[in-house]
Amino acid sequence: MKLILIRHGQTASNVAQALDTSAPGAPLDETGLAQAQRLVTRLETEPGEIDALYSSSLLRAKMTAAPLAAARGLLVVEHAGLTEISAGELEMRNDRDAQLAYREVFFRWLSGDLAAKVPGGEDARTALDRFDAVINQAKAAGTGKLVVVSHAAMLMTWLSARSSNFDPTLLSPVPLINTGVVTLESSTSASWRLRSWQDRVLD
Repeated sequence: MKLILIRHGQTASNVAQALDTSAPGAPLDETGLAQAQRLVTRLETEPGEIDALYSSSLLRAKMTAAPLAAARGLLVVEHAGLTEISAGELEMRNDRDAQLAYREVFFRWLSGDLAAKVPGGEDARTALDRFDAVINQAKAAGTGKLVVVSHAAMLMTWLSARSSNFDPTLLSPVPLINTGVVTLESSTSASWRLRSWQDRVLD
């Protein structure tokens, strides 16, 4: 199975650095809408047909998936399991203390501390379980190539935990950008291997 993971396009919350993780979430801004349109062209070079297109249930992810769905004649299938990892009591805050608190927990997730969470938020183990359930269901159904539009912390945490060759240095100097594309392939086992990271081909 081939998996194409895409972070949603830009929103006003991204620009304001607000911790926007609850439904429905901010819509794409003008830049985000243009980014979503450009995804159609970027994925034209992807060989073969896309079998399915999944999106988180948050508005910005659905809006990002829509142009690709229209161009490929696909239905956007919404899954709540693909939503962002909850910021809990920090929701919609954009002050420095809130940013640092969420970032500290995020890096603990990347280092393997899956029980960490912000006050009132969600731990990574719970988030990974719900994301896994969606991917595993698609895999069990025989989906050959799946595109998933989701969110930065969710995607990077899942990649760190589930990809056999994820390297944290991939996040430097910039992490997963808006409409950044990551591709992976699975073997007959449950493991996933990164094949590309934001247009950079990996061994």
